[in-house]
Amino acid sequence: MAAPSTGDDNREITDINVTPLVDVTLVLLVIFMVTASLMITRVLPVKLPESATGAPAGQVTWQVVLLRGPGYLLNGKRMTGDELAAKVRAEVRLRSSLRVDLAADGGLSYREIVAALDLLKQQGVRHVALSVVPR
Repeated sequence: MAAPSTGDDNREITDINVTPLVDVTLVLLVIFMVTASLMITRVLPVKLPESATGAPAGQVTWQVVLLRGPGYLLNGKRMTGDELAAKVRAEVRLRSSLRVDLAADGGLSYREIVAALDLLKQQGVRHVALSVVPR
């Protein structure tokens, strides 16, 4: 049985229906959570040396990591010294102001780090920064 009409059927509805707003917000939250977990990068355990005077290198174009074993990582991609030299040489031809941030494990010998610096300098890189962890 229907309730009798009071004559107020022509009133405008001024209440906000919050349920669709909450539904959309929760769906967006789930989407952001899933995409954020996909964007996490894998890292290698490199123990950088500490320095009291270390400062950020500013704008770093390329990240080169000197690995304990043979090889390097260039922006996260593993490669040999010859492959790194070829890629750096090609990039220096395009952009002579290439900036490289060199990271090396603290347990590596001075000789290995100097060899990596020498490799970069031979390819024409003029701006090299060494990555350190502030104390």
